[in-house]
Amino acid sequence: MQNFKQFFNIESLSAVFPWAVVSGIVMFLMLSSGNYSAQIMLVTGVALIIYIVSFMVAISDNKYRNDMAYRLILIAVQYIAIVSLAFLTPFTFVAILVTIWSAQLPYFMPFKQTLVTSPIWSAPFWLIMYFYWQVDSAMLSALLFWTFNIFALVMVNANIKEKRATEQAMELNRELMATQRLLGEASKQAERVRIARNIHDLLGHHLTALTINLQVASRISDGEAQVKIQQCHGLAKLLLSDVREAVSEIREKSHIELSQALHALLDDVPNLRITLDIEVNLNISDVNVAEAILRSVQESVTNTLRHSNAKHFNIQLAHKNNTVQLTMYDDGRQKQQNKIQEGNGLIGMRERIVNLGGTIDTALTATGFRTKIELPELT
Repeated sequence: MQNFKQFFNIESLSAVFPWAVVSGIVMFLMLSSGNYSAQIMLVTGVALIIYIVSFMVAISDNKYRNDMAYRLILIAVQYIAIVSLAFLTPFTFVAILVTIWSAQLPYFMPFKQTLVTSPIWSAPFWLIMYFYWQVDSAMLSALLFWTFNIFALVMVNANIKEKRATEQAMELNRELMATQRLLGEASKQAERVRIARNIHDLLGHHLTALTINLQVASRISDGEAQVKIQQCHGLAKLLLSDVREAVSEIREKSHIELSQALHALLDDVPNLRITLDIEVNLNISDVNVAEAILRSVQESVTNTLRHSNAKHFNIQLAHKNNTVQLTMYDDGRQKQQNKIQEGNGLIGMRERIVNLGGTIDTALTATGFRTKIELPELT
């Protein structure tokens, strides 16, 4: 079902339908005229099929979706098929296929460049119609269909802008939600630490003073009063011990719950299946470490979406040997490279980790791209 969806959706079907109409009319006219040999009709049918197959593969969400060279080859194959059809048939309405073909161009080159070059890639079809088939109205039809091409380019470019704006808004919303969750956890941690400090400084101080005074009182008293004072002294010492244990427990449990922030960041990420594996009872007490982990995950996911053909992204977060270990890897098989070219995102991630005394290791593996981060426990 997933493979079916990546080839057949509303956008692709909107191109398949006019192609089917054009192909059907072309084959019907060629057959009914009786002026075309079986070989010519066969070659025409093959050219039509090659065109639509290469078009569907080029626009599909397959494993080569980020391989620009691969998709440019498919676009070239489509254009060759169109030019071949121009030599095989004299029907000017085949130019509809040029309009469908042009709708792909804004995905692969700047919009202004597509507009400037539109007369160049529109001209060959009509030159063939005019000089080879001697269609008198070819130049007028060329002007008319060229406006259709411009309209297609403008509409597709507007759709691309809207889609990118929506994706950026969703990404920003996820980032804001994650940051809000992290700030909420940091505020809770700060409040718990403040309460623990106040209990220790105020109640602990007074209990210590009370214990000392009761100890002095027990020495200068005698009889039944001394016994009662000693009992109070024992209770005061016990209460002071309980307060210290309570303060220690509050401090120990004042860690940051990072899982909620990570889930907010990773929910509804498009075109990528993310697996998040966080060790049970993982404690991160420093907000800077928590933020470094959150930003590293965000940058890695963004890089995977932009530069990889991965379908799956795995995140593992665990505590080991007094360090917090973050491992991220995807299944986007890359072309073999001798060295990873780090962009601003990876450089910023590395600087953030190193400033906290941690280490980061990135590598291209046989199955994809892997990032391993180790951060010390900061208190």
